[in-house]
Amino acid sequence: PGKSPWYNHYFFHLLQPFTDDEVAELLGSIPITVAWKEKIRAIADGNPKLLQNTLYRLYSKLRLGQIPEPETFASELLSNNQQFFQQIWELSNELEQTLLMLIALSALKGRLPNKNFDIGGIENILSHWEVKLIDLEAWGVIKEEVKDHKKNYSFTSSLMEWWVIQKIYHSNEVEIKQREKAFLKIMSHRKVNKLTEAIRWLWQNREVPINFIEYSVRSVFSS
Repeated sequence: PGKSPWYNHYFFHLLQPFTDDEVAELLGSIPITVAWKEKIRAIADGNPKLLQNTLYRLYSKLRLGQIPEPETFASELLSNNQQFFQQIWELSNELEQTLLMLIALSALKGRLPNKNFDIGGIENILSHWEVKLIDLEAWGVIKEEVKDHKKNYSFTSSLMEWWVIQKIYHSNEVEIKQREKAFLKIMSHRKVNKLTEAIRWLWQNREVPINFIEYSVRSVFSS
């Protein structure tokens, strides 16, 4: 009694993603605006754990008569889901981690002040690894969309995308070298050099991605 209907003991187990209809049903059971429903989809989509965690915290605040302050709520979600993101990362093998980094890096294109930050061709690389991407989709980590007859992959959660980008630009020189070896397993030397240059730029300009991500989180929760 008194507990959120979204809190349960399955939180630390991988679950199948909810369908759009199931997400709509869950969101429809809590008194929030359409705008808030869209924001929740942006950070959790059909991922059971993220959706459950988000709705639990939102429900708890609403039950106390509190209207969440967007940026504070976003910061809480980022903090409270760190363990889940780390769990997903550790459960992923080297290839899956590499693919997640590529998807995260491709999302940065056009969002940074450095016009030379260009890692085009990621879509072609990803198209060769659809079997592995299907596994990540099954976990509810990424989603596939078809646009102009091409498959595009993105994170189901903007928070998970942020976490992976953090992982990249907190890399040290040793880790960058290790990732070069992983990249070489799925792309040419030329593309690896280009990608490594992009990662080093992020590494040397850490404050830029941080500012971008802060803006990204604010945009999700802005009214």
